Amino acid sequence: MRIVLAFFISYGILFAASAPLVFNTLVEPLQKSTTSIEKLSQKPVMEPNKHILRNFLNGVEATLSVGRELSDANKVDSELLNAYLKELRELSRTKESIDVLYRKSLNTAMAQSDKKSFEDLVSVPLDPLNHPRIRSEVIAFYQKNYPHHSIKSIDALCDEQELEEKSIKISAEQEQAYEEHLRILKRSEVSGVKKIAQIGSRNSVILSADSNGAGGFEFEAENLNPYTVTMSIDFEYLNNLKASGKTPLFIEIPGRSKKRVLELARISSASEVNYRSSYGWVRGSAFAVHQESYVYKLPFISGGVVRVSQGYHGETSHKGLSAYAVDFPVPVGTPIYAAREGIVVGAEGSNNFGGASPEYRQYANYVIIEHSDGTMGNYYHLKQEGAVAVIGQKVSKGDFIGYSGNTGYSSGPHLHFSVSKVDPISMRRPMNLPIKMQSAEGIVTLPRKGDRYTVQ
Repeated sequence: MRIVLAFFISYGILFAASAPLVFNTLVEPLQKSTTSIEKLSQKPVMEPNKHILRNFLNGVEATLSVGRELSDANKVDSELLNAYLKELRELSRTKESIDVLYRKSLNTAMAQSDKKSFEDLVSVPLDPLNHPRIRSEVIAFYQKNYPHHSIKSIDALCDEQELEEKSIKISAEQEQAYEEHLRILKRSEVSGVKKIAQIGSRNSVILSADSNGAGGFEFEAENLNPYTVTMSIDFEYLNNLKASGKTPLFIEIPGRSKKRVLELARISSASEVNYRSSYGWVRGSAFAVHQESYVYKLPFISGGVVRVSQGYHGETSHKGLSAYAVDFPVPVGTPIYAAREGIVVGAEGSNNFGGASPEYRQYANYVIIEHSDGTMGNYYHLKQEGAVAVIGQKVSKGDFIGYSGNTGYSSGPHLHFSVSKVDPISMRRPMNLPIKMQSAEGIVTLPRKGDRYTVQ
């Protein structure tokens, strides 16, 4: 919530669009939580903290009224505006406190095996239930204490987790490099591998080693792909050798580049040296710092109206590290435009298969654009021959890049759009990021199912 509210209230953003449009969107993230918090306030388990919940609900209603007053005014009252923005910040802090209370109450209910409080809490879909760790703990408690599975809301969570785990498994299999132990080559072997390596293939990132002239070894990484990758290097054992840096080593390798990454120094000249090692890689950078102030374009033609079928923390597949993605249901062949400028680093348009099962994931057509801050813009499910942009092409914000479709893991024609980097915790999978998108109705920070936007 801090991300949503802390930085979008600068005067530069407020007056970049007409006041009615922006004021009507500022309180939306808070307003969307009021239905759940109203239900929560009626639960006995929250009785000791009921006043906090009621104060929040009353505050949102009052602040919304002030927002309408500002929107309707011919001239903005700066004093009223400052009070309005201050109240929004206070409400954001209160919402965070409510989330903490909810999480603590849930932990207490599970620790004390208080089924009544547990059932009251999980029946209210508050944000903490979307957190992967909390969701896993809730499901574990449920499966242990409810053998007949009698709570529909938790059954739905179980289904979501099962689907996500299945998707992760398939995704891991298709992230061809990371879970595999790749062989470190001799420098003399590299040229032969480069001749047959394809973009994205297992050996499109090569780690080679050569003698350093002092009984040790120096390692060089080469990335044949047009996009940045995050590489890991680890050693099962080192015999009479010391690494020049901490291992496992995680390092970023820019597209189509090579760099010296590590050295093993010989410790004693009187003993033999030996090592066993492996490496892996994943597309993207774990070290990218997203430019949170950047406002993305909705990836469609200006003036059009688009609807959201699945937004952040969606009901079907936008979970865990994939939570911050948006699905727009549009007919096959709808023109798609770049939401942000960058360089095209991925493009696939040969597939003509799709279906509502993770097994179809490998058949998705897409365009991927690497941005200046190291993040990736992902445009998925394009139609066959629908990836118009080509790898290496520089695109500007609003440039035409392809046509929507229904390929890959897709239950119907739509565009799946997300911005991602490599998850810095696992270093193994892409992680979607929350972004701001410009619409004629204002700046969108929390897209949800059913929302409609006019494209600017």
